[in-house]
Amino acid sequence: MSRKTNRSNGYQHLFAEQSYSNEMMAEFSEAQGLVENYSPEDKEQLLELREELKIAFWKLAKDNLTKRQYQVLELLALNMTQTEISKKLHVNQSSITKSINGNCDYKNSKDKNSKEGTIKRKVYGGSKKRLRKLAEKDPVIQELFDKIAEIHSQYS
Repeated sequence: MSRKTNRSNGYQHLFAEQSYSNEMMAEFSEAQGLVENYSPEDKEQLLELREELKIAFWKLAKDNLTKRQYQVLELLALNMTQTEISKKLHVNQSSITKSINGNCDYKNSKDKNSKEGTIKRKVYGGSKKRLRKLAEKDPVIQELFDKIAEIHSQYS
């Protein structure tokens, strides 16, 4: 079976995604990682703080993302690839990427202050950028990060 050729074939490539469960990645990162020498009480507290952080994150996402962005985020959390999500939602894979990372605006993109006229792009939208900014300002999430950092600092 051959792919239909189009003008984007010269610069677009096909990539395969491999998803792993959050539990598998957490087990991998902690098996011989930072918390190996922590006390059982601190390990337990870190697990509780992680659960609180997940709850705070999902509340932040639910309250601040568009319905589609939240839907895409939920499907990503279920370890679906962007391709699988695009098929499930009946949209192009690029729409899923834009939902996550935002879209670039190249109109009037020359930098007026530069002699070389370098290209500047404005990225707008995207759940990742929005959630990062909101999390930086959220007092509950910041308090949880501070508690986690405090535990880690005892062992460094």
